[in-house]
Amino acid sequence: MKTILFVLSLALAQPVLAQPASTKEPRQHPALVEFDMSGLDDMRARVQAVIDRPADLSPDKVAAFDKARRAAEGGDTAAQLELSQMLHEGVGTPRDRDLGLAWLKKAAEGGNAPAQAFLGVAYTLGQGMAIDRKLGEYWSRKGAAQGVELANFTVARHFENIHSSPEEQAHALHWLKYYAENGFIPAYNEIGYRLMMTAQDEAQRKEAFTWYMKAAKALDPSGLNNVAYAYEVGRGAPQSDEAALGWYEMAAIAKSPPGQTGFARLLEQGRGGATRQGPAPKPFELYLLAAKQGDAEAIERLVKVYDKGELGQQASPMRAALWREKLRESKVP
Repeated sequence: MKTILFVLSLALAQPVLAQPASTKEPRQHPALVEFDMSGLDDMRARVQAVIDRPADLSPDKVAAFDKARRAAEGGDTAAQLELSQMLHEGVGTPRDRDLGLAWLKKAAEGGNAPAQAFLGVAYTLGQGMAIDRKLGEYWSRKGAAQGVELANFTVARHFENIHSSPEEQAHALHWLKYYAENGFIPAYNEIGYRLMMTAQDEAQRKEAFTWYMKAAKALDPSGLNNVAYAYEVGRGAPQSDEAALGWYEMAAIAKSPPGQTGFARLLEQGRGGATRQGPAPKPFELYLLAAKQGDAEAIERLVKVYDKGELGQQASPMRAALWREKLRESKVP
């Protein structure tokens, strides 16, 4: 029986940047421009309408559901997986996602490798259930042991990291590169990070940098930030404050909190020369944006700003204490 794969998540398109209200107003650096949220609610509504579309109860689909149900009840794990999706999507039956999840678990427990992979993703990302990373890893590894690509990628991305054994790191890089070569952009920066953190010499650091650059050229915020940092510290690329400032500027425009902080840091220190994309924003404004998104370095800087009255701000023990508390909370596992 043909197995129909789950679509376990939908990615919304990234909102576009708002444009200045009037050309007569002083130009604002794009790093400080808020996302334009207009149209996002409509986009979400259209996506939800697809998710919640009416069940297809046409005679042929009802017959197909009955056939899958009989096979599933007889212990056919492929049919159990197919029945799970039919219940999830309302094909030949009223939609019942809880029952669909129950059949998915039954198929996984029966040894069906794709079901194990999908269940691992569901637990890892909280698809239809509370996030449980232990169960996510358990089911993903079971699926990976049977060679399922999705399970291998889930294990590589979420559970095998730079602290894993050399064998696990090799497994992770193999599958991350497989997906990267097939155009999955988030894998680019992930590969670069793993290679950079485990690099033993400059040649390996240069290889890591090439993956960062691939991510950056695809305008991946983390990739932009990592290219900037590599130039700032001369790791995998020649040290260059000018190049670092330019890439941090792009990362900040892409709304990367570490990018906003890096951009602020170089501007505050007077490094890198002039900005490229607009008039230089005040470092304080960038630190504040990054801190509100939880960036620890930016929060630490705001604590000092309010302790000592720096960056054009008055000393404020109360505000310093508030940011110090946020810093403490950010470090709680």
